[in-house]
Amino acid sequence: MNLDLRTPSQAAYRALVKLKEELDPKYHKKASGLVQGLTAYISTWGLHRLSGDTLKYSSSKSPDTRYKGTAYEKYLVELKAFSGSNFTVKEPPSLINMPLREYTALNRLAIELAREWSFWATPVLGEAEEL
Repeated sequence: MNLDLRTPSQAAYRALVKLKEELDPKYHKKASGLVQGLTAYISTWGLHRLSGDTLKYSSSKSPDTRYKGTAYEKYLVELKAFSGSNFTVKEPPSLINMPLREYTALNRLAIELAREWSFWATPVLGEAEEL
């Protein structure tokens, strides 16, 4: 099997450009900081928690936190497409009930994809701003 190492990088770049288009410009720098923290977040808490936070922030009444839900959802949608895995982005049980081997492999891939997102966050969204 041939693996083009540019593929995850290209996927991350395209997804961040789409995220930038969806977000209000005043949230670009905050989203950049959020994206740069994805690797540590997933390593510490896992994808099922990220899915739960996606729900929490997406349904927030405050636009100052809703951008987090948008960023997390965009990331999970990209991960699902990139991995070909069968989980539902806004349903944490679809990740919690996944067979352990499959979840562990997906979590590892998620960390690698998050590294690519982190790399491209500053060039696409701007220098990170404190959350």
